[in-house]
Amino acid sequence: MLLSPAEKQYLHDSLSQSPVIRPDSRSAHQYRPLEATTSFLPGSNGSARIRLSEGSECIISVKAKVVPTELNAFEDVASLNLIDVDVDIAGYRDDSNYISNLKFQLTNLLHQNFPHLVLQLTTRYAFRLFIDCVIISHSSYPLSLMSLTTYLALKTTRLPLLVSDPNDLQVAEYPTFSDDWDDSRTIEEIMVDKKLGQAFKPPIFVTLGVVGKNLMFDPSVEEEQVLENGLVVSFYNDKVITPITNGNFALNSNNSNFTGLNKLVLVKSIALCNQYCPAIVKALDALVEQEVGESNLSIF
Repeated sequence: MLLSPAEKQYLHDSLSQSPVIRPDSRSAHQYRPLEATTSFLPGSNGSARIRLSEGSECIISVKAKVVPTELNAFEDVASLNLIDVDVDIAGYRDDSNYISNLKFQLTNLLHQNFPHLVLQLTTRYAFRLFIDCVIISHSSYPLSLMSLTTYLALKTTRLPLLVSDPNDLQVAEYPTFSDDWDDSRTIEEIMVDKKLGQAFKPPIFVTLGVVGKNLMFDPSVEEEQVLENGLVVSFYNDKVITPITNGNFALNSNNSNFTGLNKLVLVKSIALCNQYCPAIVKALDALVEQEVGESNLSIF
């Protein structure tokens, strides 16, 4: 969507006000309404779909495969590439810079902030997660949408129960699993069993738009065309983490308002994310619990 110069000026002035006046009447820290579904793909270990009110839609599928680890004495599971992310966006080539950048950011975030030990099966074998991301439609910068959908998919991912001996260092033995899918466990349950933590909360990306001294969560496609800068903030374990990057979110638009980033705005963005992102994560967790509760209901 391209705005005329007059529309851009009007929108920029509105977003510069205190408090900010957004075209869809949202507050500065409010996300667009969304509809989410989890565990709907029967051939996947985990899956999720999010649809935004303006038509953007993302589907994530998580599949697990047993792979040999071949670790030496100086390596651990975290050093292995056990998470593979693939991104497909309608209208873009798979080798385009746009796709490659989104794929790199999501892969890097998960690789650095994931409890890799839950994927270790035996001394010689581990699970490798293949995360397939399909953006069916989008108008605004899709990284946050992809991240939230990945969060839901990983939260509902179930891995089969290992029944063979986990210590196969002396005897070469391929892992065997329980035939009963009811014995499968979520990543959080495996974390608790291995004493790696009590809660599994995958990292997420939050996009922020900058206009003057104002910061806006989840900027829409209209807002992206008049932003003075854009921030992508990483959030994990109830706090902001690195990386924090900035860039121009607007595509196919000549954004003449784009400027450098004030360090005070960066500090403010970290404070806002630490304040409001826990509520985002809590809402996603509540949605997962609701979906699980509904799936456990019986008509008999």
